[in-house]
Amino acid sequence: MKAGVLGMSAMVLLALTACNPEGTLTGADQVIFPDSAVSYRNHVQPFMTFSCAFAGCHGDVNAAGGVRLTSYSNILFDRPNLIVPTKPDESLVIQVLDQRIPHSLDVLRGVTANHITGMRRWVREGAKNN
Repeated sequence: MKAGVLGMSAMVLLALTACNPEGTLTGADQVIFPDSAVSYRNHVQPFMTFSCAFAGCHGDVNAAGGVRLTSYSNILFDRPNLIVPTKPDESLVIQVLDQRIPHSLDVLRGVTANHITGMRRWVREGAKNN
């Protein structure tokens, strides 16, 4: 009986993981951008959530500088040039990540080269809502 319950539990866990191949992320260090076909939902949004889009920074409540990075529409449409699809060098978010624009907090703490390259790639690929 115990083996059957364990087997069923393993199958349920496997099924849940298959539905969400990224699993349950708990920090930016777990967000790994691919070499192509960067996804907003699977890569950009989790990266932003853990790195920028939380209370006291660029979350929905008391967003620093009025910049909210909590959703695709915020990032693309709330402020001009936050993200300029296909043009990473003209995108303000990329300029902050590249340290070309000073930022009041150490935003690069925990941000890896993969994150920066992945964000640039997402913008270059058209900053799709996928």
